[in-house]
Amino acid sequence: MLKSRLIPCIITKGNLVVQSYNFKKYLPIGDVKTAIEFFVNWDVDEIILIDIDATIENRKPNIELIEWAATECFVPLTVGGGIREISDIRNLLNAGADKICINNVSISNPDFVKGSSEIFGAQCITVSIDAKKINDTYMVYNYREKKILNVSVKEHAKKMERLGAGEIFLNSVDNDGLRKGYDLQLLKSVTEILSIPVIACGGVGRVEHLSEGILIGGCQAASAANIFQHTEHSTIAAKSHMLKSGVKVRLSSDVKYDDFQFDRIGRPL
Repeated sequence: MLKSRLIPCIITKGNLVVQSYNFKKYLPIGDVKTAIEFFVNWDVDEIILIDIDATIENRKPNIELIEWAATECFVPLTVGGGIREISDIRNLLNAGADKICINNVSISNPDFVKGSSEIFGAQCITVSIDAKKINDTYMVYNYREKKILNVSVKEHAKKMERLGAGEIFLNSVDNDGLRKGYDLQLLKSVTEILSIPVIACGGVGRVEHLSEGILIGGCQAASAANIFQHTEHSTIAAKSHMLKSGVKVRLSSDVKYDDFQFDRIGRPL
């Protein structure tokens, strides 16, 4: 059985790390290089780095930053933002990224997913989907145009799988930054129809939410941003809690996971 992954997500506007609230407000946190240096010294399985303004501002991915990050990062690095051409993917992989994450281009040009998967392999292609709940249906939200599309999340996710996506990064617009946990109904609605991995994101406020995304939501990986950058910094404590909850996580031989106790809201004591 494959072990579940814990993946910090670093959201940036340019080189500034931000804390996101419902895709509307952004609180500056600090420098992106500092954030990367922090996470590589903790027990994480991957890092996702997404520049949310690159596509909006028609900027290319920051290759220089990724080259630097690749020398510091000893876990797989997934990079998103500003990817519009096959050459962008090639440049990122050559710079040291292990995977790329695409969102807007998968909506405007779905065949880009097919072409990039055929060239680089499905294992390199993560498709990010932002979901907005309308009545009882989850619809795709277009961050670039700030509007809800007439496309269901389930339909889009299934299409991305058919076109060659290796995994789906699934984010809830409604829960983003609220710290009340993942939208488990959203996660289950997608994981039950796909055969590729789904990464949960959006809404983590306590470490037990990470386990819920896997045990209840059916995801293969749990991702979070704000909790690790603003609330609870220890990803080792997060893995300890996941382990106690019954989630099979990847463990480091250099870390003791059984020394943590947690208070009633899930903070390590």
